[in-house]
Amino acid sequence: MRPGFNVAEQTATAMNKRSGSGGLSIELQVPDQSLSRHLAMPTLRQLQIFSYVYRLGSLTQAAQAMCLTQSAASVALQQMEETLGVRLFDRTGRTLRPTTPAREVFDMTQRVLSGMESLVDNARGLAGRHHGSVRFSVATSIAATIAPLVIRRFQNRYPGIQLIMHDVGPDQLIPPVLDQRVEFGIGTPDADTRAIKLTPLLRDRLAAIVLGGTPLALRTRLTWRDLDQVPVITVRPSNGIRSLIDNAMAKAGINFEPAWEVSYLSTALALTAQGIGVSVLPGYLVAASQYPDLVTRVLNEPEVERNLYLISRREHTLSPAATALVEMFAEVLRMPV
Repeated sequence: MRPGFNVAEQTATAMNKRSGSGGLSIELQVPDQSLSRHLAMPTLRQLQIFSYVYRLGSLTQAAQAMCLTQSAASVALQQMEETLGVRLFDRTGRTLRPTTPAREVFDMTQRVLSGMESLVDNARGLAGRHHGSVRFSVATSIAATIAPLVIRRFQNRYPGIQLIMHDVGPDQLIPPVLDQRVEFGIGTPDADTRAIKLTPLLRDRLAAIVLGGTPLALRTRLTWRDLDQVPVITVRPSNGIRSLIDNAMAKAGINFEPAWEVSYLSTALALTAQGIGVSVLPGYLVAASQYPDLVTRVLNEPEVERNLYLISRREHTLSPAATALVEMFAEVLRMPV
């Protein structure tokens, strides 16, 4: 005998009704009523009504507390009893007295309702940017210049949100976003993929970073040819910026041989701050650097763009906390150099 069917139902399922000489056979299937009962659960509204009735001992008062009619509250309570398969209240005059099972159901109901309130409060806190966490990645050059200022301002404005930063090289900006180890990245990736969305945060150009007070710093306009015979500090050929610099130097007719090659843009800034040479870097790095004596002069003839991007997954909506952090990056990047 199949579970969920009584004897009559089993017999009805096994019967074959023949019609005419063709011997047409029809099998009668009876729904498993016990299965549907097991799948049903009380609604949140039913739990709330039950909780009020349990505490107030009156269906009328419970209905008033929830702004319902008495009949609607009565139907909801009856449906809950049918779903659970137990009687929850005994009527004594105008008072409803909880049954023994009702006492256990009430304790569990309070835990459910409390959990639901916590869920709503937490969701509203996330939406209101009051708490939560954000995992993000930034290029090492951003980590050494702009990110500290962004983080300090963000923590002052949103003290309840935890930030977890990964500083990576340009070739490692995309993988953690694709793998969802971080929610987004900030930088200029060396590659691209259709699964990634690149949103410009800042449209910038390559510039000469020079020490204030030097002859190049006193000029308002510089070209690439002005760097001929000047000790230039640049990144190694493995960095994406290097190919842009080499191409621009070639267009300017300069046989380019850098005085210093470094792996990190922050190293180039530190060397320039000591007057060792002139760095060729994206201009935005100076705005938040720790070297106030450095100045930026955009290089012309040709102008070379080097934009900064928000790196995110396509079809992915950033969390409210992540959106707030991206907005903070944009705010800092708009600061005057």
